[in-house]
Amino acid sequence: MIRVLRTGGILLLAGWSVLSSVSAATLRTNVNVDHPHVRLSDLFADLGKGQDTEIGDAPALGASYIVGGPQLTAIAAQFGVDWPDASPLVSAVVTHAARTITVDDVIPVVRQSLELPSEARVEVALTGFKPVAVPVADKSAPVVLHIDHPPHGSEHFTARLEVPSANGGQGTAFNVSGTATMEVRAVTLRHTMRLGQPILPEDVAMTFVRVGLVPDDALQSPEDAVGLEVRGVLAAGQVLSVSQLAHPQLVHRGSPVVATFSGPSLHLTVSGTVLEAGGKGDTVHVYNASSHMVLTGRVMDRTEVEVIPGIMPLSADTRARQQTTALPSL
Repeated sequence: MIRVLRTGGILLLAGWSVLSSVSAATLRTNVNVDHPHVRLSDLFADLGKGQDTEIGDAPALGASYIVGGPQLTAIAAQFGVDWPDASPLVSAVVTHAARTITVDDVIPVVRQSLELPSEARVEVALTGFKPVAVPVADKSAPVVLHIDHPPHGSEHFTARLEVPSANGGQGTAFNVSGTATMEVRAVTLRHTMRLGQPILPEDVAMTFVRVGLVPDDALQSPEDAVGLEVRGVLAAGQVLSVSQLAHPQLVHRGSPVVATFSGPSLHLTVSGTVLEAGGKGDTVHVYNASSHMVLTGRVMDRTEVEVIPGIMPLSADTRARQQTTALPSL
């Protein structure tokens, strides 16, 4: 008797186990997919063997849609899903999982591609950028396919970037545009200066200035400005350039000087009179009364002009005919 009961209990237990292995499907109410198509198993858990199949397109990357109760019931009926909890009041939200490319992902690669000077201070900003959704599996940083560099003085740029595909296929490409505001160090005035004022060390400083405000002939260091005179009124903060400055006038019209000429084995000096004012390094003409010739040279100091080799002297009469300015009385 005891043996039969035990056998019967085992059989009953075995029968219960077989029945319980075929359980009903349950609904997944929040679904994240990382593939382009939605499968039946994405919506229902505990499907029967061989039931799983593709049933439709997934949302766009990063997007979602809602599958309502009536549609879920129809899907279950179409594919033979045992879903006892079917109801028109339930729903499932399907989201196509994605990684989002943000401004913080784009700006570093754009900055590197612009090949900006390392000593410059640069602020890169994107215009109208919207985050870009890419497949979760694509973990690589964006790469720049093409970029239009801003010309000198311009801050605008456009670029095309791509996030490479993890499986070696077509990546996700997108366009960006923005501005690269670059500041470089330049020699500027600390305060306003007027015509003829000599520049002292305390008058100038190195400051960061937007690159579009820096002229092509800008000075490179404060030492380049010290000792020079301003050619006009210059405002505080203005970037100093070669064309805005002049050497102090060392000689004036009528100043007596010594004109020197040096060659490989020759050194000559003659006295003369300067025909126009000039500072150190300026080109002036010197009239020599003994020869009645006009020499061309560079001002070296207040008493010396170095004759420029290769420029032939002119007779005073010839120069007088070429220019309306008369020679000084000697």
